[in-house]
Amino acid sequence: MCAQIRRTSMTCILLVLLGGVFQTATADTEANKAISRRDFEEALNQGKLEVYDEIIAPEAILHTVSGDIFGLDTIKGFAGMIITAFPDIHFTIEDMVAEGDLVVIRWTNTGTQQGEYMGIPATGISTEGTGMAIHRITDGKIQELWLFADDLGMLEQLGLMPPTREDCTWGEPSTVTGDPGNPVTNTALVLYVVQKFWNEQNIDALDITHSPDAIAHNPVIPGSPLDYDGYKQAALMHLMAFPDFRVTTEIIIAEGDKVAIRWTMNGTHLGELMGIPPTERPVTFSGVTIYRFADGQIVENWWSYDSLGMMQQITAPPESEPGQQ
Repeated sequence: MCAQIRRTSMTCILLVLLGGVFQTATADTEANKAISRRDFEEALNQGKLEVYDEIIAPEAILHTVSGDIFGLDTIKGFAGMIITAFPDIHFTIEDMVAEGDLVVIRWTNTGTQQGEYMGIPATGISTEGTGMAIHRITDGKIQELWLFADDLGMLEQLGLMPPTREDCTWGEPSTVTGDPGNPVTNTALVLYVVQKFWNEQNIDALDITHSPDAIAHNPVIPGSPLDYDGYKQAALMHLMAFPDFRVTTEIIIAEGDKVAIRWTMNGTHLGELMGIPPTERPVTFSGVTIYRFADGQIVENWWSYDSLGMMQQITAPPESEPGQQ
């Protein structure tokens, strides 16, 4: 009963203070989802890059963890590079969340590297991976895209980095079901997790908002999907590694029983992380998380973020002092 009262109270507070973050659901979300499907199922899976002329605006921007890509033709070139490197690449859309002019797509992909990829010569190795994308769609065309994929897992599978896990997939889904709740209330609970747990490091916030039967799909962490205790320990590990951990919400949308959030994390590496001793280096990385609700609690979540960039920032060799070679 006390936990329910606390959840109701924090929801009311967040709805008042953070009401401005919610999308106005005026767009045709099903039509937008259909456009997003064409990106993966026609352009990428079938190699029909001419489809992009129909679904992507000429002035579109693609945001990747390596930098921004501007314009339709350049985006087509980027997609063509992927298809050339992995001619049998196939994306399976696992989930879509849409609100307003935004669509979040969660996928699984497979492919065999038969051509050069980002400077990596062909290896003939078959890979599998996960990722998420965000499309901002207006007037029937994608205007802006964000892309997050498990690049660290791909490099491990291609033999370019030491393997840290046996499985790079999302893993089996949860079977827990229940009342999906209200998208506005669900959004408020996710914002509560961001503020109270991640930013204020209030450990109780995770217990308040999550079901004890919750599971977390984070392919970067060995043993994923994690049960609730494993997920909580992984989250606490990150807080201890980055005592000044700070999450900024960039985008948040909700549909049905799911909330999708794009976030940016800033912190200083002051504690051990995955066997890496503290380096005292500032770290910034971004990603997307999808949360699923049942009976007023989070019962499942999926994570896709720039884990490779995070590790590179931590493990990069120190910069030379002025005057040193």
